[in-house]
Amino acid sequence: MKGFTLLELLVTVLIVGILASIAVPQYQRAVERSRASEAMTIGKAIVEAQNRSLDAYPNAPVNTREALDIALPGGTWNGNVYSTALFNYTLMNDGVAACRIQNSGCNYTLIFLNHNGVTASDRPITCEGNESFCAGIQTF
Repeated sequence: MKGFTLLELLVTVLIVGILASIAVPQYQRAVERSRASEAMTIGKAIVEAQNRSLDAYPNAPVNTREALDIALPGGTWNGNVYSTALFNYTLMNDGVAACRIQNSGCNYTLIFLNHNGVTASDRPITCEGNESFCAGIQTF
């Protein structure tokens, strides 16, 4: 008799299902880390521009668009918030907060500190919110 038995096919489908249930969450974390690279690039650029402004004008506020000496790609400004398809970047005097927009809310926030915000014990970049995602970020 040629072909596979029903039991062999069921075992194969079961094995594929188990492997998929292990692989899909890892894949989703990897995709989210790649999306967060946008925030890393833009957040660091904003903080570097704020630091240049602080070096030139130590007492001037850096939480406005006018304080930045850079042009940011593909987003829109609304006051002190710069928005892209994936993140909202809120300018603050001590840095910038990049909120990951997901399901009409903030899934997690990457916080980048400038000269005003960093002390000896601070990390210049931190992650708040989604614990499973933040725990997977090892680049700071």
